[in-house]
Formats: sequence, structure tokens, C-alpha cells
Amino acid sequence: MRVFLKVAETHHFSHAAEQLNLSPSMVTRYVGDLETRLGVKLLQRSTRKTVLTEVGMRYAESCRTLLANLDEIESRATQESARIAGHLHIVALASITSPELAGLFAEYQSRHPDVSLHITQTESEVDLLGGGFDVGILADTMITSLSLVSRTLAHAPLVAVASPGYLMQARTPTRPTDLARHRIVGLATGARSYRWMDKHNKVDTIQLDTPITVNNAVMQRQLALAGSGIALLPEYLVANDLRIGTLMRVLGEYRIANDGVTISLVYPGREFLPGKVRAFVDLACARFKLPLISAPRAVGMKDVSLA
Repeated sequence: MRVFLKVAETHHFSHAAEQLNLSPSMVTRYVGDLETRLGVKLLQRSTRKTVLTEVGMRYAESCRTLLANLDEIESRATQESARIAGHLHIVALASITSPELAGLFAEYQSRHPDVSLHITQTESEVDLLGGGFDVGILADTMITSLSLVSRTLAHAPLVAVASPGYLMQARTPTRPTDLARHRIVGLATGARSYRWMDKHNKVDTIQLDTPITVNNAVMQRQLALAGSGIALLPEYLVANDLRIGTLMRVLGEYRIANDGVTISLVYPGREFLPGKVRAFVDLACARFKLPLISAPRAVGMKDVSLA
């Protein structure tokens, strides 16, 4: 269509070919294919000049209108992609109550007041695209799609905790094997066999019986606070409880070597991100000291506390 209009404008196939950086034979072919598809004669050719037929004149006018509208549509799409405005749908791990995360959301909205933030918290698996989310801050085990970009924000080790009331009734464990005689509040998706490593790097592998299991870490923490037993929880989730004494850490001389929670920033693809998503990802990377998405290689920073 654009080739046809250029011939109509210059009145010469050769001139049109020169301006379009095409060969004259290619221009002739394009116009011929167009006339064949339409079943009409659009141009009258002579040795000196090429002119539009009556049908060609009407068709050319319609083409100009159509292409002008198309250019405007494409321009709007480009501007919309770069514009930082609209609605940003974020899904986040519900057990993250970190001031750092709240600060990220607050700073983003302060910088980009034309964006409305819609934040959903969950402990379940997430289909980012199917759920209509633009970006997620999730545990790796919650991410169901393999087509997303995933960048590690933090890795939180598990710690064993219990309420002072529970520990008054039950003898405080001094080594991992003592857990066999304790009530364990477990996570339904968590491991059942844990490798405990002492300060000398000696490892004890313990199979835990969990008479109480829940499907999210928030309820697991609540049950530990209520004295239901010993819970293995991400350190960031119980940091404040340990500080004020509502929970106490047990087996503090050991660390769990085979489990923990890796929290990642996830979003769909690196290319053609809407401006609102790119701005959020860049801000999150800056706050968690990760390379920006324009960097050639993304390397996450692990073992960063979210508390």
C-alpha cells in the first residue's frame, strides 16, 4: 500500500524505487500483486509518466486516510508504553510484613502519582499472567510459570521458635534429636526431613513428625505464638517476635542447612515492558541493590534480611 502511494506521488516506478530504497522490479511486483488481489487497474503506465486511474484515485485517497490513522494508533501505543500511569497490579507473599517492602510501595507512588497500586497478598501458588498481575514479589515455590524473569531479592533461613509458655511446659530441646518428643507446627508444603548443622559443620538429619500442618506461614506463626508447639519459620517473619520475647528461638547453636525461603521479584520478560512496570522493577532493584534491568546480566543478591 505504501509502495503504491509512493508511485502515485512520484508518477514514476523508478523514482518511487529510489526513494523507497527498493529495486524497480520489486516496486513493479508490489503494485502488480496489489492490483491482482483487488482485481482492478490502479495505475496507467507510459514511457514518460504513470498516472492513477479513476479507481486508483479513490483507492489512493482511502489509503492515505487509513495509513494516517494507523500512524496515529502506533504513536499512541508507543507513548502509552512509555507513560508511567494507569493501574499497577502487584502480588506479594502475605508473610512479608517488612517495612522495607511498604517503603518500596510508598516511594513508588510518591514518584509516580499517576499510577494506582493494587496489591494482593497470598501464600498460594501464583499464575502471574493468568491472574492479571504485572509484577510479583514471591517465594520461588509460589511461581508456576517458566516464562517469567525472576530476580532474587533475599534468602531467609528457617529458624526454630516456640512461645515461652510452650517451653515452660515442655523441656527446651538442646539438640535436633530432641525434636522427636515435641509438637511440631509444620507447613504443608515444607520439607519433612531437615539437615541440622552445628558450629563445627557436623550434620544431623532429622525426620520431623508434624501433628499440626497449615498452608501458610502466617497461621504457622500464630499457632506458635498460641503455644501449639515448635515451628520452623522464615527468620524475617519472627524477627520482631524474637526481639520482644513473644517467641523464643530454640536450637540457636544449629542452623537448618537444606531449607529456607527465597524471595524473588518476578515480571514478564525484559523487552517491551510498560513504563509503569519498568519503573517499579528499577526502583525495587535500586532499593535491594540489584543491577537495573537495562544491565546485560542480572545477578540477584542473596542472604538479605527483609526484617
